[in-house]
Amino acid sequence: MNNPIIKLIDVTKRFADNLVLKGISLEVNAGEVVCIIGGSGSGKSTLLRCIDFLEHYDSGEVLVQGRMIGYGADPHGNFIRLPERVVQQDLANVVMVFQQFNLWPHKTVLENVMAPLRLVAGMDRAQARDKALAVLGKVGMAHKADAYPATLSGGQQQRVAIARALGREPKIMLFDEPTSALDPELVGEVLKVMRALADEGMTMVVVTHEMGFAAQVADKVVFLANGLIEEQGPPSALFGAPQSPLLQSFLATWTERNGGVTGA
Repeated sequence: MNNPIIKLIDVTKRFADNLVLKGISLEVNAGEVVCIIGGSGSGKSTLLRCIDFLEHYDSGEVLVQGRMIGYGADPHGNFIRLPERVVQQDLANVVMVFQQFNLWPHKTVLENVMAPLRLVAGMDRAQARDKALAVLGKVGMAHKADAYPATLSGGQQQRVAIARALGREPKIMLFDEPTSALDPELVGEVLKVMRALADEGMTMVVVTHEMGFAAQVADKVVFLANGLIEEQGPPSALFGAPQSPLLQSFLATWTERNGGVTGA
């Protein structure tokens, strides 16, 4: 069996007196799509941000490609925070796509995608342009290369943000509710791009409220409640025969609110 590309061992995270993650252990294998679902305040986004070390977890271990993220041991065996440059090296193959698109409004679509290729990857202008056009084509946005973000729909902006992330040629993509800021009619175009990435074998961890996407695309669904993994497994099990009363209630509320069948 392959070693997991992401492994969390008893991870905790506290904000002041609020223990948000209460000992999370989770494994993600290379090429898997793992969808994290749960109600507001369950710890979903915090868990995702701990993987990318945007939040510094308090105890436990987060390992990416076999390396512990953010922390190490000094010569005496004491737990220490690693320098930022080391953390960034260890996370070089990980990218995050956020709920908000975070595009530079004064730059064109092409310039938005080129900027990190030049600043971070050190590509020359011609290389960066070719790479940017290639990844924009992959998400169906090459025809908007010279447009500015303000002229795009939310779905188009999110596809540009995904293209920008793809430019780094990541092995792991983290998505933090990538469609929750979109109007309902624009959600499908973003999910279509994510489905294509899943079909190509991209390792993805997705915090989402889109139960249909999770049911159809995920290899594993993880239900968080009150800072704990309440239930996890294949989507057929979680959506078809949920065991936890908390998950049963969550899915019933979601279905009622959205007027549809969860696994449709």
